[in-house]
Amino acid sequence: MNRPPIYISKRTGKNLWQEYRVYPDRLELQSWFLFHTMVIPADEILGAEVRSPGIVGGIKLDNCNFCRHVRIRRKRGLFKNIGFTPDDPDRFAACCNGIKGE
Repeated sequence: MNRPPIYISKRTGKNLWQEYRVYPDRLELQSWFLFHTMVIPADEILGAEVRSPGIVGGIKLDNCNFCRHVRIRRKRGLFKNIGFTPDDPDRFAACCNGIKGE
């Protein structure tokens, strides 16, 4: 069953007009850089944290080096640390941490 998203980040210049969505069972991170939408199941999420501007270790989906952003840590996958800039980093991180796997 497709449930509606818990949170949809607005497209802005900071996030290169990409859309990031939190669902009860997954994250969907649209990326022009990767030319597709990354889907991260909730049970792969180790945590989400809000970070200050600065160099991001891992993959960057937008201008996150220059803005407050969210860093997702994953259990597995090619990209274990993913940085991106939702419109409200605090709210987005809280939603991600609310669905993350244990």
